[in-house]
Amino acid sequence: MADLSEKILLLSGVPVGCRQVPFSQNFYAMLNEAMTLNQTERHCLHSVTFLRRKLIVAIYDQHMHTLYSFDSEAQLRDYLAQTKAPVVTTEHLEFDNPDDGGRDDLPDYAGMVRTQAALATNYHNELLLGIEAGYFAPAEPRLRDYLAHHDFDLTLLSFHHDGKHDYLDTQIATLPPKQVLTDYFSRMLTGIQRFHDADVLAHFDYGVRQFELTPEQLEAWGKAALDQIFAIAVDHDLALELNTKSMYKWHNAPLYDLAITWYQAAGGHLFTIGSDAHEGPHYEANFAQALAMLKRHGVKEIATYRHHKRTMVPIEPPVTDANNVY
Repeated sequence: MADLSEKILLLSGVPVGCRQVPFSQNFYAMLNEAMTLNQTERHCLHSVTFLRRKLIVAIYDQHMHTLYSFDSEAQLRDYLAQTKAPVVTTEHLEFDNPDDGGRDDLPDYAGMVRTQAALATNYHNELLLGIEAGYFAPAEPRLRDYLAHHDFDLTLLSFHHDGKHDYLDTQIATLPPKQVLTDYFSRMLTGIQRFHDADVLAHFDYGVRQFELTPEQLEAWGKAALDQIFAIAVDHDLALELNTKSMYKWHNAPLYDLAITWYQAAGGHLFTIGSDAHEGPHYEANFAQALAMLKRHGVKEIATYRHHKRTMVPIEPPVTDANNVY
């Protein structure tokens, strides 16, 4: 970094302490070095890379998976090829995962960084690392330990399973919808009371995706719990995700329309949009519809995250890169 002046470093927002971190002068060598850096050094590296790339302020997909998630075979390049905007992957962090034989699914952090470094030579997007942290109460210490030892830009908080079944298992669909909803929101409420070290509450409706719930049923069976969940989310600055897979593949858009109102009533004003893509053709799927819904509720900005620091991006005009749909 000897070729970078003190003035440029300070104006760029690079932390002063980062001036002493001995990174390579070559940008791509710097990315490769990231595999061996500690958290503080990687934060410095991430800050310095902003000097080498044009920082684009844009709305972009903040919930995507690649082959570093247990249930995806997508390649990072599948998403990069569709946009000039920042790209963030949010791989699954799932403990005691019944959808994968009860295993702990921990993404290969070094592999993710290595993949970013390899693709950076051909794609000039800002490359961010996110994580979808699946909460399961007995595994909370393991969840906290993993997050404490790995540096991410964005953490999504999710609730996927009850220890025996993922809520998308076919067996769940045979149970009474009210029973499943009550159990799911009870687990979510207990979970978010204990763990809220995240940026975004993802797909609040995941547990009831298999049921064709009406807004009236959601209100009658779930509003009391969701009011408490959203109040805690707001207290801890968690954004509410509009998950377009839930909304347009599972046809739960009317539930989101209602939930936005409840989240706002709790004082919430932070929103993200994520496709929950597990393959390239679903990148930014149905984003235009999700943005239109937010506008109807008076929302003017989307929250984006780097190192868990929020940047608010105007949604007018609602520019997106892809016209993909579910």
